[in-house]
Amino acid sequence: MHLNTTPAPPAGMPCIRDLHELLRDHLPPQLVMLTPLQELERRLHEIAAQHPRFREETPLVLAGEIKRRYRYSRFLEGAATHVQVA
Repeated sequence: MHLNTTPAPPAGMPCIRDLHELLRDHLPPQLVMLTPLQELERRLHEIAAQHPRFREETPLVLAGEIKRRYRYSRFLEGAATHVQVA
């Protein structure tokens, strides 16, 4: 049994082409929206391990989804407060 002990090369700059391919082939936006964040983070880790060229793009997908959920959760909280008052 041989263990690969060579360190991974440092992450480079994200590539828009790789980001598009990641979202098109591995993580469609509808799937990202419906997946719990913990499961999404696990899946992105898995994809980065299986396809090293997506290492730079997977954190962007996670950060974008966290930002999207935060933005809409604030909207939903405001709507729920408005409904309770009425």
